[in-house]
Amino acid sequence: MAGPLVVFLHRGAWEDRYQAATLAVTAAAFGEQVTVALFFEALRLWVDGRFDEGAPPSAAEARVTPLAEALEEARRELGLRVVACDTAVRLAGLDPDEVRGRLDAIETLPSLWRAARAGRALTF
Repeated sequence: MAGPLVVFLHRGAWEDRYQAATLAVTAAAFGEQVTVALFFEALRLWVDGRFDEGAPPSAAEARVTPLAEALEEARRELGLRVVACDTAVRLAGLDPDEVRGRLDAIETLPSLWRAARAGRALTF
């Protein structure tokens, strides 16, 4: 196995969230250690419970599992982690104490970078 995978997700478009979530869940299903690090609009959507907002009608037609549901299942069953950078939480206008329950952790950017350096990183 090639070390951890860190998915840096900062864009809020549904397509970016879809690509990041499906790649993260797929990697976790193959036994990889995966961390999804949320920033900006993606972080706000996750914390607000609106991560699936903006899905096109074709997603339902293609039987795409709701993104939040797929990530939550991967968290429970596969050990995938959903985190945010401490500065990103503040930049998004969120209260760290209020978002902790929606995340596995609030981490520093250097710790996320070290994990990415030890393995791989994808950015969306």
